[in-house]
Amino acid sequence: MAKKALALVKRYGQAATLTRAGPGAYDVATAKVVASTATYPVQVLVQADSSQDREGDSFADGGTARADRRKLLVAAGGLPVVPAPGDTVGPLEGRTWRVLRADPPTQLGGTPILFTLRVSA
Repeated sequence: MAKKALALVKRYGQAATLTRAGPGAYDVATAKVVASTATYPVQVLVQADSSQDREGDSFADGGTARADRRKLLVAAGGLPVVPAPGDTVGPLEGRTWRVLRADPPTQLGGTPILFTLRVSA
Protein backbone atom coordinates (compact mmCIF):
# COMPACT_ATOMS: atom_id res chain seq x y z
CA MET A 1 0.00 0.00 0.00
CA ALA A 2 2.82 2.42 0.85
CA LYS A 3 4.43 1.88 -2.56
CA LYS A 4 1.09 2.46 -4.27
CA ALA A 5 0.49 5.70 -2.34
CA LEU A 6 3.97 6.95 -3.24
CA ALA A 7 3.40 6.02 -6.89
CA LEU A 8 0.13 8.00 -6.95
CA VAL A 9 1.77 11.09 -5.45
CA LYS A 10 4.57 10.81 -8.02
CA ARG A 11 2.08 10.38 -10.85
CA TYR A 12 -0.29 13.21 -9.95
CA GLY A 13 1.98 15.44 -7.89
CA GLN A 14 4.68 17.95 -8.67
CA ALA A 15 8.37 17.99 -7.97
CA ALA A 16 9.50 20.63 -5.48
CA THR A 17 12.23 21.25 -2.93
CA LEU A 18 11.90 21.23 0.85
CA THR A 19 14.40 23.67 2.35
CA ARG A 20 15.45 23.78 5.99
CA ALA A 21 17.55 26.59 7.39
CA GLY A 22 20.39 25.48 9.63
CA PRO A 23 22.03 27.26 12.54
CA GLY A 24 24.77 28.70 10.37
CA ALA A 25 28.47 28.92 11.05
CA TYR A 26 30.75 31.75 12.06
CA ASP A 27 33.12 32.84 9.29
CA VAL A 28 36.32 34.14 10.85
CA ALA A 29 37.41 35.90 7.65
CA THR A 30 34.28 38.07 7.41
CA ALA A 31 33.36 38.09 11.13
CA LYS A 32 29.78 37.17 10.20
CA VAL A 33 27.51 34.19 10.68
CA VAL A 34 26.96 32.47 7.35
CA ALA A 35 23.52 30.89 7.03
CA SER A 36 23.35 27.26 6.05
CA THR A 37 20.49 25.44 4.40
CA ALA A 38 19.72 21.85 3.54
CA THR A 39 17.52 20.99 0.56
CA TYR A 40 15.57 17.80 -0.14
CA PRO A 41 13.67 16.88 -3.32
CA VAL A 42 9.99 16.09 -2.65
CA GLN A 43 6.85 15.08 -4.54
CA VAL A 44 3.84 17.23 -3.60
CA LEU A 45 0.10 17.35 -4.19
CA VAL A 46 -1.28 20.87 -3.69
CA GLN A 47 -4.77 21.43 -2.27
CA ALA A 48 -6.66 24.56 -1.29
CA ASP A 49 -6.74 24.91 2.48
CA SER A 50 -9.94 23.62 4.06
CA SER A 51 -12.70 25.72 5.60
CA GLN A 52 -10.90 25.70 8.95
CA ASP A 53 -7.17 25.62 9.34
CA ARG A 54 -5.20 24.57 12.39
CA GLU A 55 -4.12 28.09 13.31
CA GLY A 56 -7.66 28.88 14.50
CA ASP A 57 -9.01 30.85 11.53
CA SER A 58 -12.57 29.79 10.91
CA PHE A 59 -14.53 30.33 7.73
CA ALA A 60 -17.89 29.31 9.23
CA ASP A 61 -19.50 32.46 7.76
CA GLY A 62 -19.46 30.82 4.33
CA GLY A 63 -16.30 32.53 3.08
CA THR A 64 -13.70 30.80 0.99
CA ALA A 65 -10.25 29.64 1.94
CA ARG A 66 -7.49 32.23 1.91
CA ALA A 67 -5.73 32.53 -1.41
CA ASP A 68 -2.33 32.57 0.29
CA ARG A 69 -2.82 29.31 2.21
CA ARG A 70 -2.53 25.76 0.91
CA LYS A 71 -2.46 22.21 2.19
CA LEU A 72 0.40 20.15 0.79
CA LEU A 73 0.52 16.37 0.73
CA VAL A 74 4.18 15.37 0.65
CA ALA A 75 5.36 11.84 -0.10
CA ALA A 76 7.41 10.53 2.83
CA GLY A 77 9.22 7.81 0.88
CA GLY A 78 12.92 8.62 0.67
CA LEU A 79 12.64 11.87 2.62
CA PRO A 80 15.30 11.76 5.36
CA VAL A 81 13.71 14.51 7.50
CA VAL A 82 10.29 15.20 8.97
CA PRO A 83 8.94 18.54 7.65
CA ALA A 84 8.53 21.13 10.41
CA PRO A 85 7.24 24.69 10.85
CA GLY A 86 9.69 27.18 9.40
CA ASP A 87 10.72 24.94 6.49
CA THR A 88 9.90 26.12 2.98
CA VAL A 89 8.57 24.20 -0.02
CA GLY A 90 8.71 25.36 -3.59
CA PRO A 91 8.47 26.37 -6.23
CA LEU A 92 4.78 25.54 -6.38
CA GLU A 93 2.32 27.74 -8.26
CA GLY A 94 5.22 30.10 -8.90
CA ARG A 95 5.86 30.70 -5.20
CA THR A 96 7.80 29.40 -2.25
CA TRP A 97 5.55 28.34 0.64
CA ARG A 98 6.46 28.53 4.35
CA VAL A 99 5.35 25.60 6.52
CA LEU A 100 3.04 26.80 9.31
CA ARG A 101 2.10 23.39 10.65
CA ALA A 102 2.94 19.77 9.95
CA ASP A 103 0.16 17.35 10.89
CA PRO A 104 1.14 13.92 12.21
CA PRO A 105 2.13 11.76 9.22
CA THR A 106 -0.21 9.26 7.65
CA GLN A 107 1.32 5.90 8.48
CA LEU A 108 1.01 2.32 7.35
CA GLY A 109 2.40 -0.26 9.74
CA GLY A 110 4.28 2.44 11.63
CA THR A 111 5.99 3.74 8.49
CA PRO A 112 5.19 7.33 7.43
CA ILE A 113 3.86 7.46 3.87
CA LEU A 114 2.45 10.97 3.63
CA PHE A 115 3.04 14.28 5.41
CA THR A 116 0.27 16.89 5.48
CA LEU A 117 1.59 20.43 5.67
CA ARG A 118 -0.32 23.68 6.17
CA VAL A 119 1.58 26.41 4.31
CA SER A 120 1.38 30.11 3.58
CA ALA A 121 2.93 32.19 0.79
